[in-house]
This record gives sequence, C-alpha cells and structure tokens, in this order.
Amino acid sequence: MRVSKFNFCAIAIFLTLGIFGSTKADGGIARLSFSNQSTQTLAQTLPPPPATQPVTEQEAPPIRSESVPDQIALATHLQTIKARLYGAYWCPNCHTQQELFGKEAFTAITYIECDPRGKDAQPDLCKAANIKAYPTWEIRGKYYTGRQSLEKLAILSGYKGSSNFGPQLPSP
Repeated sequence: MRVSKFNFCAIAIFLTLGIFGSTKADGGIARLSFSNQSTQTLAQTLPPPPATQPVTEQEAPPIRSESVPDQIALATHLQTIKARLYGAYWCPNCHTQQELFGKEAFTAITYIECDPRGKDAQPDLCKAANIKAYPTWEIRGKYYTGRQSLEKLAILSGYKGSSNFGPQLPSP
C-alpha cells in the first residue's frame, strides 16, 4: 500500500486540530486534555502578579557633627530669608553639606528632598525650580549648584553675624 504525501499532510492537520481543539484555558494556564481523567500543564500564559510591597521612604545617613552657635545663627538667618536647599537622600555632597552645619543647625534649614523615594519627598517643587543637580541652594531668587562653604553661604545670603563656624570640611 502506497500512502501519498497528501494523506500524511491531511493526517497531520487532523491530529493538530484535534489536539488544539481539546486544549482548555483554566486560570491563565493552558492545559492539554488527553482524556477525561488526565490533564497535563503546557505553560503558564501570564506571570503571577507582583507581590505588593509597601513603599518605604529612604533617609539620608544621620548627621553626626555637632553645631556651634555661629552655625546655628547662619542656619536661622537662611531660614529667615527663605533660602532653600534642594537635594537627594543618596547624594554624598548633600550629606556633606548637612554635616557642615551640624545636626542642631541643620534643623533650621529648609531642605527639599527631590527624589520621590526619599522621606518627605517634594519632587514637584524640584521640578518647578528646574533643579538639575544636587545639592542646589536657592538664595534670594538665585540658584547655586554644588556644596557651598558656610562662609560662602554667609556672603551669598547677606549674613552679618559672627562667622566662627568651627572646623570645616575641605571645599569642593
């Protein structure tokens, strides 16, 4: 008996249609039924939904340096003239800027967290101010990018008090 190529193709098409005809979708998983009693999983059509994780606000490292009275006075002056410091929790120069003031004085500084993942983030303010680099100071309507010495901040802000700011970190 001689079987033609046409018969093989017809048989293959028939078997393929039979297999796909008996495939079922169940809960996002394609299953192939060989009989009423057995089912074999072929593949998962969709990945499982991602686990929902609570968003945690990231914080900068703690400020370890202590403030001296003149650092506190400068920080209070900057607050009075509504100066702002824009930064990001992960920015090493932002942290160094904070250390220049010390932990007590820095509480008076108006600090704007620009990274949406940061604690008390205000990225819309950063976007509105067109902040492109960290840290950036806004003093009297002008912007100053990069870490600034306390002496320079005193000059830029018109601070007239004592400038015995204590030991300083190296200038950038």
